[in-house]
Amino acid sequence: MIKNWPLLGVALVAAGCVEAARANNDGAYQGVLELEETVLAFEVGGRLEQLAVDEGDRVEPGALIARLDARLVRAARVARALEAEAAQARADLVDAGARREDITALKARVRAALATEGSLEKDLERHRALHASGAVARASLDDVEGRYVRARSERESLEAELAALQRGARREERASAGAQAEAAKAALEIEDARLERHVLHAGQRARVLDVHVELGEVVGAGTPIVTLGDTRRPYVDVFVPQGALSGIDVGDRAELRVDSEERSFRGTVEHIARRTEFTPRFLFSPRERPNLVVRVRVRVDDPDERLHAGVPAFVTIERGAPGGRTKAP
Repeated sequence: MIKNWPLLGVALVAAGCVEAARANNDGAYQGVLELEETVLAFEVGGRLEQLAVDEGDRVEPGALIARLDARLVRAARVARALEAEAAQARADLVDAGARREDITALKARVRAALATEGSLEKDLERHRALHASGAVARASLDDVEGRYVRARSERESLEAELAALQRGARREERASAGAQAEAAKAALEIEDARLERHVLHAGQRARVLDVHVELGEVVGAGTPIVTLGDTRRPYVDVFVPQGALSGIDVGDRAELRVDSEERSFRGTVEHIARRTEFTPRFLFSPRERPNLVVRVRVRVDDPDERLHAGVPAFVTIERGAPGGRTKAP
């Protein structure tokens, strides 16, 4: 028992301080100041290559917080970029069709094939006449006929190739080449998105409350990197007895005081809870703990960052002040 007397003394002093503070703020509702905290983490895992902030730093929206080693992802992106470039080049080539030089060269081959076919046709007519008179053997005639048929087939093939070249690629071919180019482009965009997820930025103006990692650590996806806090707009949850709730509306003005500051701070009722609860044990006296209360959140304006999280605060709500909206049930 004797060993616990110092702790008992501290508890009694703390309780006395709370009662004294409440006596000096008669009619005010008590709460504890809190900050809106945001824990930032990477969506992917990797080795922490850069840590750009320290605890206590103030950051602006878009400020660099940390960066992961992304050498492998950058190499993959280069490969995807080359693939996308090649696929687009193929699609452009299909859309553009044949070059004028290719068409001219193929026309010349068609004319040569026509000349060869004409020469063989005349040769075939002579051999038929000679064979009819018995001057040449049947084998010689068959050889000339074979060469003529081959020449005619080659000419027809070249003409068909020329017609296809002049018409250009089929609709299905153009669609296939375009789809391949779009797929390669989408793969490149995926690599860009992966690269972006290796860099962590602040999404708001805030102060760094805590840094959870060290430079060079390997972190997993979702591992907390830093915790940011909005130190210019803290809030306090006060507990209004359910019998005294009437007249308090969302948007009502409020005044907040803390023991460490002589001046008061302006605030606004931001939210009124939908359920009642018993007064938390860390607030008020034992006589008031069994009361049914409603949690009311008051947002405080503190542009000079004078307030600190965790300190007791006393709030007076201006009931019916202009700007209030319909009270939450």
